[in-house]
Amino acid sequence: MRSFWSFSLIGVLTLVFGGLALMLVGSPPASADPTGSIAGEVSARPAKNRADVVVHVVKAAGSFRPPAQQPAINQKAMKFAPHVLAILRGTTVRFLNNDNVRHNVFSPDGGHYDLGTWGQGETRTRVFAQSGVYRQLCNIHPEMSAFIVVLDNPYFAVTNGEGRFRIDGVPPGSYTLRAWSERLREATQPVTVTAGGTTNIQMELAR
Repeated sequence: MRSFWSFSLIGVLTLVFGGLALMLVGSPPASADPTGSIAGEVSARPAKNRADVVVHVVKAAGSFRPPAQQPAINQKAMKFAPHVLAILRGTTVRFLNNDNVRHNVFSPDGGHYDLGTWGQGETRTRVFAQSGVYRQLCNIHPEMSAFIVVLDNPYFAVTNGEGRFRIDGVPPGSYTLRAWSERLREATQPVTVTAGGTTNIQMELAR
């Protein structure tokens, strides 16, 4: 009687004795390569300008699908919230109205779109297919404004009130990091990401 071992590429071991075959299933290979993180703080003067800064990797290899969950901009207490929303190109954004007055959403950027006017509890949506910065305005209440920053990869974050941010899941490599602010000049800085590590960055914005 002849016996031999046969190995498959997916971790399945087949042992054959004559006409009898036994299969021993091993663990599947890892599904993703290790990634790293970028964390840091943006400083600015006055200090209030360090909030709502979009920090992002300028270029990253790969193709990226927009998230299934749709982010939202709410119109509440006569303000857009959040004031700055960063999204991946191709993402659908929902626009809500939680005020007891009618609101409008339009932008003079990226095709000059106007979503119309609607009342409390209603929703409008828009797909942002092109990267760029889009001002969000209301033609009924000119004091209202917000920004949607559309990016080509998912490696981005928006700073909190203290200017802090964290970007997870970044593939190892060398990149350029950019900080965008509605009031201050953009800043860039080189950054190197290592697998399983966190790279700490300090960025400064000026007028």
